[in-house]
Amino acid sequence: MQLEKIQYAPPKIPELVMKALVAAIDSGHIRVGEELPSERDLAETLGVGRGSLRECFAILEFLGAIENRGNRKVVVRDADYIQKAMSFVRLSNQPDIRQDFNEFRRINEVAIVELACQRATEEDMATIREAVCNLDAEPDNYMNDVAFHDALAEASHNVMLAATIHLVGSLLADVRRRFFGLPDYQQRTQDSHHAIYEAVKARNPELAKREMTLHLGIVDEFLQKYPERD
Repeated sequence: MQLEKIQYAPPKIPELVMKALVAAIDSGHIRVGEELPSERDLAETLGVGRGSLRECFAILEFLGAIENRGNRKVVVRDADYIQKAMSFVRLSNQPDIRQDFNEFRRINEVAIVELACQRATEEDMATIREAVCNLDAEPDNYMNDVAFHDALAEASHNVMLAATIHLVGSLLADVRRRFFGLPDYQQRTQDSHHAIYEAVKARNPELAKREMTLHLGIVDEFLQKYPERD
């Protein structure tokens, strides 16, 4: 399979990878039902990191465009379907709907922490704690932030909420990267992650919901303060 290597800047990796896949399907280099190259080979061919490629795959899997079959991934939808998926991904790149994304998160993630207080197993709590510890150890790695919110969603034991937050977390990667490094942002959000974890650990749904609302309020604050920051 031959794909043109992406040469331009990588701020919107999932969309770039989808564009490459659409081009490969249109040109006949990839056919529906055919296995994709290995993750390593595909990342090298496209000129992107494997972590970024996994973000794209997570979106495509959620949207039903590719499937896991053993250790390989198979394209199960045509180029037109992936183009429509790309239009969904582009939502995350529109500055005028960032408030909508945070409102969406508030509705869903406040419900998630309430359910997590009721349903989280010891294994779930260990996963959430690991995500918090990873953020303490690597505060500049926004994927640890993604993992924290994914772990909370999994602890809700609601598959629809978990799948939705996983997708939205990937779409919001640019927001996380945009604010990392700003004064107080990392420390305030990390303190907030700890507070959420402690509330869920204490099985206190009212406190957990309040802490999640405060957490998303920090994001709102920075969206308003730095609306044009990239």
